[in-house]
Amino acid sequence: MSQHVLDPIRSAAEPPIGIRPRSARRRRLGAVAAIVSAVVLSACSSPSEVESDSSSASSASGGDGGSVSSGSQELLDVAYEGRLGMPPTTATTPPEDVELWVVSCGEQVPSCAAPVAGAVEAAEAVGWTVDVCDGQLNPNGWGTCVRQAVSAGADVIIPIGIDCPAVQQPFQEARDAGVTVVGGGGADCDAVGGEALWASERLQLEGVSVQDMYVLQGKLAADWVIGRTDGQAKVLHLVFTDPLWGPWLAQGFADEMATCDGCEIVSTLEYSNQDVGSGTLPQKFSTALLQAADVNAVFVPVSGVLNAGLGQAVVASGRSADLDVIAALPVTPSYDVIRSDGGLDAVVGYPIEWGGWGSVDTAIRVLNGEEPEVQGDGFQVVDAENNLPEAGEPFTGGVDYQAAYREAWGI
Repeated sequence: MSQHVLDPIRSAAEPPIGIRPRSARRRRLGAVAAIVSAVVLSACSSPSEVESDSSSASSASGGDGGSVSSGSQELLDVAYEGRLGMPPTTATTPPEDVELWVVSCGEQVPSCAAPVAGAVEAAEAVGWTVDVCDGQLNPNGWGTCVRQAVSAGADVIIPIGIDCPAVQQPFQEARDAGVTVVGGGGADCDAVGGEALWASERLQLEGVSVQDMYVLQGKLAADWVIGRTDGQAKVLHLVFTDPLWGPWLAQGFADEMATCDGCEIVSTLEYSNQDVGSGTLPQKFSTALLQAADVNAVFVPVSGVLNAGLGQAVVASGRSADLDVIAALPVTPSYDVIRSDGGLDAVVGYPIEWGGWGSVDTAIRVLNGEEPEVQGDGFQVVDAENNLPEAGEPFTGGVDYQAAYREAWGI
């Protein structure tokens, strides 16, 4: 991967350490096969949204291995169908000689690193020069990265997993300097009543705001939990407090759980980037699990933390067989944890690298003075029996999104 990985801990006035010599790679790729055929979703979805090629199971079991009721099965079907779209088909020509900076929320976390890799791959495919700056799970680091990008003369900045309000002043400086900022899964400053500072957020599904995208993920997770427990869920609910979207995910989950008369959120564990970065989250989670002896389900907002100790904590508790554990924002290793019974039973499946390609498509269209288009990267619940990709393969929802983008870009 030919990009520079920058260290934001040093002062923005100092040259970053450990930078490889600058070199832009240009790949001119021929047209490839058209995207796979897809099945149109039900009336709750827009006409462009599709169901995964992986069919849902016709029946399901509750957490205790018994059959679920028809009402619970309906909720499971909703979760497995999810809501997934298609990449844009309107042709556009990527401009040349573009300097892109991708600001990562934290390369140590797979859910940050994977969409970064997708954005880098897409940008290199159209011949752009790419720099990656690691914000290291710290708003100070994110702001330093944005300022370094401006100082370096970036044409475009894509902040991955970062909300505008977290580093509003650096984004204001970027806009004032004429730098195009395109969202990479976060929300612009107008989400909290401020002034919009980005050229565009990434538009994922037709008519669905960034906030509602996260609410939808929480809802789908709750649908799966209610269905799996046949309406008798007792939940340990983890809430990620740092980003704007953490409470949005929690809202979507809690609101849907409230529709279930026999369900209850027994305990809530709030955690932050500091808990993840310092490695203290697994112990906090183990303690919360021990104290909530009657829970039969767990919702984790970011699946990457399962791979970083929480999955092991579930197994070590001796209760793995009695717990239905679901997480949002999965990465490819998350599916292997499901497959190996490693403390995770399901995820709200998301084609995470597709999101990086979608942000680059948005940047192309903004630079061309065109309207940003809906990118289609949506969600489907994945468990061992439904929608699970092949071992080692990323979840794509059955869509060859890279072929679709290359066709739209004419490369």
